[in-house]
Amino acid sequence: MKLETGIRRSSWKQAWTLAAALALVMGMLASGSAWAASKEKVVIYHAGSIDSLHPYNHSLSPAYGIWEHIMEPLVQVDQKSNQYVPKLAESWEFKGKEWVFKLKKGIKFHDGSPFTAHDVAFSFNRIKTDKKSLQRRQLRDLVETRIIDDHTLVLVTKKPNIVLLDKLQSRFIMSKAAADKYGKDVDKHVIGTGPYKFVSFKRDGDLVLERNDDYWGSPKPQIKIMVWRKVTEEAARVAALESGQVDAINAVPAHEVARLKQNPKLSIKSVPGSRIYFLALNPGFKPWDNKLVRQAANYSVDAYSIVKNIFDGAGFVVEGAGGRQYIGYDPNAKRYPYDPKKARELLAKAGYPDGVSVKLYYSQGRYPKDTEVVQAIAAQMKKGGFDVEIITQEWVVFWGKSGVNGGKMPFYYIGRGSVIDVHTHIEQYFKTGASPRIAYSNPELDRVIEAEMAEADPEKRAKLLHQAGRILKEDSPWVPLWNLADIYGTAGNIEWQPRSDERIRTWEMRIK
Repeated sequence: MKLETGIRRSSWKQAWTLAAALALVMGMLASGSAWAASKEKVVIYHAGSIDSLHPYNHSLSPAYGIWEHIMEPLVQVDQKSNQYVPKLAESWEFKGKEWVFKLKKGIKFHDGSPFTAHDVAFSFNRIKTDKKSLQRRQLRDLVETRIIDDHTLVLVTKKPNIVLLDKLQSRFIMSKAAADKYGKDVDKHVIGTGPYKFVSFKRDGDLVLERNDDYWGSPKPQIKIMVWRKVTEEAARVAALESGQVDAINAVPAHEVARLKQNPKLSIKSVPGSRIYFLALNPGFKPWDNKLVRQAANYSVDAYSIVKNIFDGAGFVVEGAGGRQYIGYDPNAKRYPYDPKKARELLAKAGYPDGVSVKLYYSQGRYPKDTEVVQAIAAQMKKGGFDVEIITQEWVVFWGKSGVNGGKMPFYYIGRGSVIDVHTHIEQYFKTGASPRIAYSNPELDRVIEAEMAEADPEKRAKLLHQAGRILKEDSPWVPLWNLADIYGTAGNIEWQPRSDERIRTWEMRIK
């Protein structure tokens, strides 16, 4: 297994991280520790954050969770019922190619301007046309936004699209009045309808939000000031939580859970995650243009072993096209068994009797235990005939136009978050032309996806999604892996129930 320079330096980098964490703790102990969250201010250390104040220049679940404090969508997901429920919209009606939305009245933006259908139309247009938008493909099927009156609009799609609501739950509405006033500088004046107002932001530093005391919705926020900081190193996040420097962290390492639960000043909670992790096999690059090689990769990965040994069993191996908690889950689906001998046989049939060399890309620190994961995958695939070179990149490079979102990655480890429907990720990654992330095209799969998008009957639609899963297994443009348990740590006096979509809603927190 070959390792790029960034990985060869992992030993001194880990030592530096531990030293930095220790220094952080000692400094906090010297200055005094909070040990309990306050209604005045809560500080969160998160593995992911926002990289700019452009509300559409991202497509990450954690970022959605931050932005929805400031700006809000038309609909949201109620995780108790696993159904879409109103947010800024009052109601909606599916009419084939048309969705008719009635908007709530009396809602105001942070600057006092009223929320209307014009703000929705402006926001969706910016998502679709702004060159910096990373969300425009999510609305590519939206061909017209027709305003009927200030609180009624019609969204017209190219074809009947029952899953449009899935796209809308992460499309946040900004103020058209603010855009008209500030023009190209609008993103310096972050204005929404949400429970918190923007105060300040420093890239790779703190994002500071202040409670909106005139918030229209419910529940009303209790905490006055929210401070978010991106901290990718697990050791630093855990050390800060234990010392009382921060009030909440995400992505608590599974191996730390038992120890942290012994601390009476902390609360450790977990929830089955909605993020699906997988290896993307891009047929636009050799050797992944050969189906036999892609199938060999599936036979070469033992997902069960990784979940057990790296994540201490805090995860759920994905058998088919989606996790067991997703709409459209197929209980009869079975993944490829771990069989290195079969993998080598397939590589030989594909013209690689001596094996094949590949490069596996990932972004260190983006996902839990990601370095251990890719190293384990590389070792497993070695037995199946793959000589894997691991390459790590900074997230902005890995995820940007020169990486995944530019179609430049042949083979990479990724997680798709906020998934509640099997359709979400298979359409985004595998439907022809849906995104540049994988250069995959299968007319049969396209027809099935289009059929399920137009099917309003849940049972018939589920059968179509099962069919899509069987097609993907045979053609193997990916190696499905797992859903992990999302584990959070908070100060012991915070009452809060985490969600399975990686969104930390601080307006739902209560301080005891």
